[in-house]
Amino acid sequence: MKNLTISIITFLIFNLNAAFAQYEIQYPQWYPTTQFKSLYIISPDTSTVYCKEVIKIVNDNWSLCPVKLWQGKLAYIDENLLIQGNLFLQVRIGSKENTVIRDNGSQGTTTTNDYYHLDIMALADKYNPKKSVYESLLTIARGELYNRKIGMGGLSWEAKGDFTSELFQNDFCNGMKGNIKNMIQYFNNELPKNKTIKLMQDQAPTNELSNLKKETLYVPNYWYGGKGTMLEDEIETSSVYKKTAKYIEKMLTAYPYKVKLITREELNNLILTADTNVYYLNYIQSSADKIISVTNGLNGNVIYTQVTKISYRIKDSDLENIGKAIK
Repeated sequence: MKNLTISIITFLIFNLNAAFAQYEIQYPQWYPTTQFKSLYIISPDTSTVYCKEVIKIVNDNWSLCPVKLWQGKLAYIDENLLIQGNLFLQVRIGSKENTVIRDNGSQGTTTTNDYYHLDIMALADKYNPKKSVYESLLTIARGELYNRKIGMGGLSWEAKGDFTSELFQNDFCNGMKGNIKNMIQYFNNELPKNKTIKLMQDQAPTNELSNLKKETLYVPNYWYGGKGTMLEDEIETSSVYKKTAKYIEKMLTAYPYKVKLITREELNNLILTADTNVYYLNYIQSSADKIISVTNGLNGNVIYTQVTKISYRIKDSDLENIGKAIK
């Protein structure tokens, strides 16, 4: 691509060690005996226009049980709602320790990797009022989120984890309403299948991937330009911009079919207004993991996922691999 505009500046300049699929499904043992009763959206402020728009998106794309709203914090939810069958939707933070082993076999440095995800939680057993709410809940579905400051030595947390806040899309590169729509669609489609999906595993490409022989693969710009993207203060004339532009151009030209770099806002609009298939590269980074997948923005279907270990940033080989998988 020759005409790189200011919207494609700064790319990721930090490294990752492993990769996993974006989603995890842990099927609750009590379902379908108990059935899902209600899905509660947890929001501290339900009065904003943005919150109402997000609630509508969830309601329109979730059909397994009624969608309800709880204003406040999950930690202080009405105990009468903590029964098997009720589900709770909220962002959570997780961490995982990683120990580097030196070549001589001795133990090296142990680091903690942070993960951010949109969770659907259910009561694991009977609620014990002597324990915290979170100790009594089991995450049955989660979708990983991409905090825009991951790998930059900081954390963007303006929305304080509230995905119904307009600030949330600034905290997470994949935190816009279109992304939320696809996550809810995925949960809605996969939970009834009684199938466990683990994070640290590949998913075989689906037959739908062959559509990309003719359809465009959209690549959202997470690297420069506007709130929620990486190093947004870089200017076009900087050396970082020039290096990034060259890197992105090389990456995109490695893909053998039609590809287009677009802004997050453009992708968001494509997803929210889709009445036909819209395929986009879904790239997510945690503090130590990389996710490369292809998602259908119309229905949230994940049609390709690649697990790459000891790899730091998205590369032209990742786009090449997608092209090779298209039959």
